[in-house]
Amino acid sequence: MTEQERIHCELTAHMFRAMAHPLRVFLLDRLSTKAWCVCELAAEAEVDKSVASKHLSILREAGLVESTRHGTQIEYSLTAPCVLELASCAEGAVLINRKKSLGINPDREDQGIVQD
Repeated sequence: MTEQERIHCELTAHMFRAMAHPLRVFLLDRLSTKAWCVCELAAEAEVDKSVASKHLSILREAGLVESTRHGTQIEYSLTAPCVLELASCAEGAVLINRKKSLGINPDREDQGIVQD
């Protein structure tokens, strides 16, 4: 592996680690609609402002969101909307494979999946 390939792989892994929490995925999803302040996102997620702020700082550090200060408020916006498209694509593929492994026809919408 070249140094450039190593750096690329490390950056990609860092991005995926930042997305590897349900609350952070929720925050990214909300940020796909508009820019939000921390207090609004915390209320939407039903968590304390400090919890939302910590998760947003992880996403910001990974380069997935950016922040802009407006007086005393900090507003966050999504910098890479394509990550949600990637997540949706992967979720669909995983769902199809999970259905196949359970013997369910993946083309049938009316058949459910047994959750673990």
